[in-house]
Amino acid sequence: MFILAKGSAPFLHPSRNARSQNHWPVVTRALEAPWYLLVYDVSCRRGHRVSQTSLVGSDDALVELVSAINRADLRCIGRLDRQHGLGPSWNLRWIEALWMPALGEAREVGPLLLRFEAEPLVRDALLRPVGEVAGRQLVYEVGGFGERSR
Repeated sequence: MFILAKGSAPFLHPSRNARSQNHWPVVTRALEAPWYLLVYDVSCRRGHRVSQTSLVGSDDALVELVSAINRADLRCIGRLDRQHGLGPSWNLRWIEALWMPALGEAREVGPLLLRFEAEPLVRDALLRPVGEVAGRQLVYEVGGFGERSR
């Protein structure tokens, strides 16, 4: 999924990292699929809390990481989509709510459903509108997890 620079090391969520954890200095993605920007608070040594941002490269990884983060620590989730036109560009939209699909629905709609800020439609990972969210597991919602800060 990623092309790693020399000397790179895998990333672990701060709640699971070792004191000597290394981080990737550069990450290149060969595919033009969307990226997710995940902003959350972490506790550091000596009790300090800081904001941390993770760039997530797949729908499944996003759901897994969001599920592993304490809900009170989760600040916001954005989606970066590649835009085509005169030169390379990206469009960032903030996600208002995120669901896992109902049983048997994942093959049709993918591993997650989302609703963007100021937009009433629930969409699948390919941004196609889908029906109501009844029967789907809510993974993230703005306001249900503390105030969003960007």
